[in-house]
Amino acid sequence: MILYQHWYNTIINVTILDIIFLIVILAIAFLYAKSVSDKKSAQAPYYKYFTNALVVKILAGIVFAVITMLFYPGDTFEYFKIINSLNKLLVLDPSKYFDILFQGNQPEFWSYFTVKTGYPANYMWRDPTSIFVARVYSPLMLLTSGSFLISTVIASIVGFSGLWKLFQMFSEIYPGLERKFAIAILYFPSVLFWSSGILKDTITISAIGWIMYCFYKFAILRKFKLKYIITIVIASFLIIKIKSYIFAALVPGLFIWFFFGQLKAIKSGFIKFIVAPFLIIVVLFGFSLIMSGISDAMQQYGDVDTAIQYAQVVQQDLTRAEQYGENYYDIGKFEATPLGILKKAPIAIVSGIFRPFIWEASSPFILLAGLESLFLMLFLAYCIFKTGLIQFFRNIFKDPMLIFAFSFIIIFGFGVGLASANFGALVRYKIPLLPLFVAGLIVLAQKFKTKKSQKTLNINTN
Repeated sequence: MILYQHWYNTIINVTILDIIFLIVILAIAFLYAKSVSDKKSAQAPYYKYFTNALVVKILAGIVFAVITMLFYPGDTFEYFKIINSLNKLLVLDPSKYFDILFQGNQPEFWSYFTVKTGYPANYMWRDPTSIFVARVYSPLMLLTSGSFLISTVIASIVGFSGLWKLFQMFSEIYPGLERKFAIAILYFPSVLFWSSGILKDTITISAIGWIMYCFYKFAILRKFKLKYIITIVIASFLIIKIKSYIFAALVPGLFIWFFFGQLKAIKSGFIKFIVAPFLIIVVLFGFSLIMSGISDAMQQYGDVDTAIQYAQVVQQDLTRAEQYGENYYDIGKFEATPLGILKKAPIAIVSGIFRPFIWEASSPFILLAGLESLFLMLFLAYCIFKTGLIQFFRNIFKDPMLIFAFSFIIIFGFGVGLASANFGALVRYKIPLLPLFVAGLIVLAQKFKTKKSQKTLNINTN
């Protein structure tokens, strides 16, 4: 029995069976999470948040599905249509399904789709990244019986996996701040919502979490296990194929983290002096080797000149009012040269991190993002005011993890602020930096409180 059917996309519907499956999934997820939490929370206190976080994430997936069905249809519908067509193709002709699954949108494969399978939207089929996203989701959604609601819940669990690893990493590095990290990483509204749908963002932010966690274990803690390397390679592959500009911002930060992390582990100042130049050479060589090796896969982000030109084209396209309405911001035109974009660095970074401003809101989603941006600005101002500007930066440069976090935030915020221009796009594009920014500020605020408490204790002792 159909309870709801979308007026335009008739394959988007909700049935009694969907509701039953949803209840079963919630029950299984709760029992599984409760079992894991009970087993691990004694050794790792942060696992006490696992059950609630997983359930909330599934509920966020339900909310995302309902909102998109009732008010805000978009690319998530088109991804679902492709996935649905692919899964029908698997039943009708498995060999054709695996052709697309492993080789993507080859022109001759378009003929594989029929009235029985349904057809992908033309603009989606022409875009290799969009088809790749559908190829990633398709095997995960073979058992959802073509249900948009259940498929969205599966996607939300994918997003949760990486965010949990990011939360786990922060909780291990900075014990005692688990509750605040949960808010910053697992429950922050934009991150929670936009990583809960059948979208590119769900996969990429999950991949970021997995990369950071495994990099921390392997490169910083020196736990040389094959599973960490395999996970980093797979997650990196996903990001490069979907949104390579994220990888272009992530890699420099990881090498910076490695460099300062290794230096901090050396206690002797003399040995640090001797080792530092060698580490710099290793870091630069490793960075160059990786970036040159994947330059072809990075496409327009494979070299600086091409990336600058592409950013200019995208920025000009997204500010065309006749195409996107008035829902855009304008940082001004810039020349497609390194000097040209450096002149725009301050306004681009501010835009990428802190916009939309609350007065720029033109819809409920933009208003929510505006309120988050206001919170970020106030939180940053609070941290700087309490510690002082010089001490604020000192605290960052004393902590390798914070050096990585804020280098990624600045690089990524700069790129997103320079190119996105459209507020609707910016709200989704910026979510990879939000958990790191909020969590980083939480750590800095805690450092101030700890130092203040130590001063008070010394005064009382004397």
